[in-house]
Amino acid sequence: MKRNTIGFISIVLAIVVGIGAVMTVPAVYAETKLGATKQAAPAICSATKTVIVGQAVPVKPTVPAKPVKPTVPAKPVKPTVPAKPVKPTVPAKRVLTATDKANLLALKTLEQQIGAEAKLIRAKVVAAKAAGTELTTFTADLKTAQLDAAHRAVSQGIMLTETERTTLATMQTAIRTLEQQFKTQQKAKATKVVLAGLRTQIKTAITARTAYLKSIQLAARTDYSGRLVTLIADANVKLAFLQGLFARLP
Repeated sequence: MKRNTIGFISIVLAIVVGIGAVMTVPAVYAETKLGATKQAAPAICSATKTVIVGQAVPVKPTVPAKPVKPTVPAKPVKPTVPAKPVKPTVPAKRVLTATDKANLLALKTLEQQIGAEAKLIRAKVVAAKAAGTELTTFTADLKTAQLDAAHRAVSQGIMLTETERTTLATMQTAIRTLEQQFKTQQKAKATKVVLAGLRTQIKTAITARTAYLKSIQLAARTDYSGRLVTLIADANVKLAFLQGLFARLP
């Protein structure tokens, strides 16, 4: 072969070898770098804070999370118990003595006699009117007899004495009079001041009557024996009056 040909071939081989070397070096470098990466990271000495090549850095253990305490449900609120109503004081049962029992029986007998005498008087009055007899002079006495017969009615569980009955009747009449005055003034278009004054008087009169009734009840509870004696005396007076009226009627 000629020298020129040999020289040309030598140049071509040199170029091929050079290209191979260039391609080989990066691949080796890449493998070296990958291997270094796969090696353990250098360890750090905890005492000196220096890096120890070839040893792995110890991983701190994972501290488990604290367990969450379960939510305790709130205690149910107890319902408010209403206070028990206070029972009214019941007065002690009255114990009747032998005298009280006898007086009570006597009073019932007198009341029956008064009722019977009142019926006789009514029958005599009816007969007198049927006969055309004038009874004008007996008008007041007949009214009294009617009231005496009605007095046997019981007021709030208590029999009234003659004095109590008269007082209550007077108080009731005063209340009715004031009520009538109020109606009259109201129709007459009286001023508000006048009407208010009458209202106050009516209220005061009713309050006084209520207080008097309470005092009668208290007296009946505290002195029942004495009340029986008074009621018997009143009944005897009424019976005598009715008997005398019956005798005087035509």
